[in-house]
Amino acid sequence: MRISSIEPMDVSRELIGMAAAEPRVAQHFHVPLQSGCNRILRLMNRRYWTTQYSDRILAIRERMPNCGIGADIMVGFPGETEADHAESCRFIESLPFTYLHIFPYSVRSGTAAAERDGRVDGRRIHERVRELKALIAAKRGQFLDVQIGQTLSAVVLHKTENGSPVAMTTNYLQVSLPGASIAPNTLLDVEIRGFDGGALVGRAA
Repeated sequence: MRISSIEPMDVSRELIGMAAAEPRVAQHFHVPLQSGCNRILRLMNRRYWTTQYSDRILAIRERMPNCGIGADIMVGFPGETEADHAESCRFIESLPFTYLHIFPYSVRSGTAAAERDGRVDGRRIHERVRELKALIAAKRGQFLDVQIGQTLSAVVLHKTENGSPVAMTTNYLQVSLPGASIAPNTLLDVEIRGFDGGALVGRAA
């Protein structure tokens, strides 16, 4: 069972403790952030500050050092300045994210944001998206390196890669299993052996 897309203020110490102690719960949290800049969070009417968010993410990492941790980030919200974006990048860099879902802002009629001044140029939005993608790619690469040699719980997906089954690990990483013949939905332990073309490769332990 995975805990997916839970609001920051719902990530309690009790929930983290349960996930850390219960083997049936995946070592994976997805906690939407939207922006790492407090000024933009207020414009978005988010009900948390970056300090509250970071406290929860760091508490997850403390209890589960190899946990997969992801977030949603919106780029180019009306009124987001270069300084706001830089602040958001610094905040994201400071936390142990293993992946991000990055969304360029797009206008939706009828929303308060659609009526707000300070629209960000579309080209600059895409430049900011590229900056964040480069940032998280480096962090994710470091996380993948740490997995080599570890044995992780995983479930086989309805997916193959070059004819080999693919499994999803407890910490939300896909790993190819060359030479294996394993039915989808099989739960097994996987020894992570290395990379092939940037993807994790392993074998059933």
